[in-house]
Amino acid sequence: MQTKDKDEKKEFKTLDINETKYQTLFTTKFENRKPWQKADERKILAYLPGTTVKVSVKKGDKVKAGQLLLVFEAMKMMNTVKAVSDGVVKEVYAKPGEAFPKNFVVLEME
Repeated sequence: MQTKDKDEKKEFKTLDINETKYQTLFTTKFENRKPWQKADERKILAYLPGTTVKVSVKKGDKVKAGQLLLVFEAMKMMNTVKAVSDGVVKEVYAKPGEAFPKNFVVLEME
């Protein structure tokens, strides 16, 4: 019984980085990855799963950069979410006492 080398069945792919070409093998995980997209700055996502403790703004409120938007509990710690820039609150999706997963849209700005 003969055993074949695992790499013999795989095809090498060309990877171009800064005008230099490399021959490589990509893992299945790498080939099936979700393509990178620039984040929508108007949507404020939860960076941890947690529970909303306090919402300091409501739909239609004008906010200044650095203003407190909401407080949530995650990993037994209180975390604050502040406005990155001036704007108007388009929608508030987080409600006090409500749990949410990681990457949940807690607020949307106009």
